[in-house]
Amino acid sequence: MTFAHYLDARNFPEGNPEANPTQEKIDVYYIDSKTHEDNTEIHFALSSPADLQGIQIPTRQIHSLCTWCMRGLYRKSPCNYTGDRYFDEDGNPTDDPSKDACSGLLSTGCEPRFGKGNQLPLGGFPGSALLRR
Repeated sequence: MTFAHYLDARNFPEGNPEANPTQEKIDVYYIDSKTHEDNTEIHFALSSPADLQGIQIPTRQIHSLCTWCMRGLYRKSPCNYTGDRYFDEDGNPTDDPSKDACSGLLSTGCEPRFGKGNQLPLGGFPGSALLRR
């Protein structure tokens, strides 16, 4: 249901004395794809700015796992680990670079590589595991 005072005067044969022509809500849409075309018309599918190309908000979630690791950014920016010490997914030292893998956890991912007590580039929220749902 929409109240009459929200409708423009052109929606009524005698006009709408309560209508306010300065009140408006601007919606922005992007052309996402062409869905139909013939000799007389073209149809387009529209998308809102919040759903452009399937991007969903938020792009990060609050959890104890490192976002950089989960996105495959271990040893890349913003993780930036460039050390020559290698660790397996459980945080155990290894001499084999092919077994080097980050667990995405503070205790077995960042601390063995950067050192306990040092500034760490963890992309997670370690305290979030302490919150009750």
